[in-house]
Amino acid sequence: MNVTARSRNGGISRGWWIVTALFLASGITVGSSQYTFGLFVEPLESSFGWSRTQISASLSFTAVGSLMAPILGRLMDRYGARPVMMASLILMALSFLLRPAMTELWHWYALSTLQFIGYSGSSMLPAGRLIGIWFSRKRGRVMGITQMGNNFGGLVIPPIIGATLVASSWKGGYLVLAGMALFATMFALVVVREFPRASDDQVNQAASQPSTTLTGWTTRQALRSKAFYAIAIAVSLGTFTYVAILPQVIAHLTNEGVSLTVASLALSALAVGGIVGKVGYGLLAERITARRALMVNLVGQATFVFLMIYAGAPAIMWVSVPLYGFCMGGFGALFTVIIQDTFGIKNFGSIMGIISMGTIVSFLVGPLLAGASFDITGSYATAFAIVAGLFVVASLSLTQASVPSDQVETT
Repeated sequence: MNVTARSRNGGISRGWWIVTALFLASGITVGSSQYTFGLFVEPLESSFGWSRTQISASLSFTAVGSLMAPILGRLMDRYGARPVMMASLILMALSFLLRPAMTELWHWYALSTLQFIGYSGSSMLPAGRLIGIWFSRKRGRVMGITQMGNNFGGLVIPPIIGATLVASSWKGGYLVLAGMALFATMFALVVVREFPRASDDQVNQAASQPSTTLTGWTTRQALRSKAFYAIAIAVSLGTFTYVAILPQVIAHLTNEGVSLTVASLALSALAVGGIVGKVGYGLLAERITARRALMVNLVGQATFVFLMIYAGAPAIMWVSVPLYGFCMGGFGALFTVIIQDTFGIKNFGSIMGIISMGTIVSFLVGPLLAGASFDITGSYATAFAIVAGLFVVASLSLTQASVPSDQVETT
């Protein structure tokens, strides 16, 4: 199926409205769970007397999202992306809406679990299916644009929540997050549509109306293929970048003698590199396939993570940190596109969900690896070197993920 993103009446097409909905959902999902988390730690500590370890332990419930991904993926394949996306965003909004009523630590954990149940269903899984349907020829660059919502959330949401905490309280902050999630839900309700209609978009020149027949491997066929396990290994090892490297960048730089002000500027350069990398690697995937682009990406991450070990030298820091960000940003777009390219769209949710379960390994091991590296050696260098090696292994794994010319397509 191939549908262009150009509206017949010259306005913004339905496809781009859907991209906007996915962009906003991605922003609130990542912005609320990663970028704003630290803003609530001290207020919660003051209000309830919980230790920072007890509060931060809720981040481990991110693993719930990985465990739920196969279930949500299967539901998406059966009922479509729209209901899964709506339900996931509503669960997130509800988790924020109820937090002002918390009185016990177990309430905090229960509501964190509720937030992460729909983590993959709010943006990642729907983006893979909907972009594959609406932008089959340009899905690399469009996926990159969609994933930029993560960075948008990181840039916009923390200042809003920070101002709310100053003007009101942590309760007000969570109510604002609930309002953002509800807005994303309502926007998605209005604009998201599973398949194009003749009144929405022009079709390609070879067809008189948009096809709604999805092709792709069955889950059973994927599980019997060498490519599935090669990609699963690459994705699992690649996600160490989010839990073992990215959270430690500022701490590593300051530990190497870089001032906090300069380290913060370097992290901003990393974020800008991540934005550019999403689109850059998306375009590269359209030219050389997502598999080859991801192999290049992982080698790039390995190179610049290793160079960051020596980032105490300004020249190395200002090269390695932004370029690591460029590669890291591209990874977020590519690991979705490679699954589309390899296995098709029909059972994308189920296959993506199963592969996502492998990220539990990085979520659990990555932070422990970084912490042990610093506690034992007084530096993050050992962890950075190990993860760089894992990225090389991930790239080599993808050499076994090529799709045979006679791959099975089911309709």
